[in-house]
Amino acid sequence: MRPVGGRSGSRIRRALLAGALAVWMGVGLVTAPGAEAGPLRTKLLRIMNRVRENHDLRPIRLNLRLSDDAKAHTRKMIRRGELFDPRNLDELLEPYRWDDVGADVVGCHERLNGMVREWMREPVHRKILLLPALRRAGVGVIRVPGRSGCGRDQVWATAIMYG
Repeated sequence: MRPVGGRSGSRIRRALLAGALAVWMGVGLVTAPGAEAGPLRTKLLRIMNRVRENHDLRPIRLNLRLSDDAKAHTRKMIRRGELFDPRNLDELLEPYRWDDVGADVVGCHERLNGMVREWMREPVHRKILLLPALRRAGVGVIRVPGRSGCGRDQVWATAIMYG
């Protein structure tokens, strides 16, 4: 075991300070970029594609650049403590080749499976998830431990899709 001090002690103090700052800002301990984002994002996309497959639709492929925008929107929702759609969807999709078919779904739930089940129960979200023209998506998922605007220990997500 190494003593706390020097460079590694400084890194530990900075990490603790960053965690305390995140809690103070009211967003909970959001994972570092890439730490949990990849597995959660992959899992949500896999669940969405399983639903599409069950309805004989092509899978949606991940767009990593758009996923950064989706994650930024998810962070905004967490800060506000409420769900809302991105206001600038056309602007977000402008850099990509899309055929005037763009949509988003947002949500928070204890589990990703539960979130997708809720989307499928709501007619507008169901229609979006089952839209055959959609072929790519940016997905931003963040787990918020403790209390958040949606309840306790929630996963918040934004999926921005286009075709």
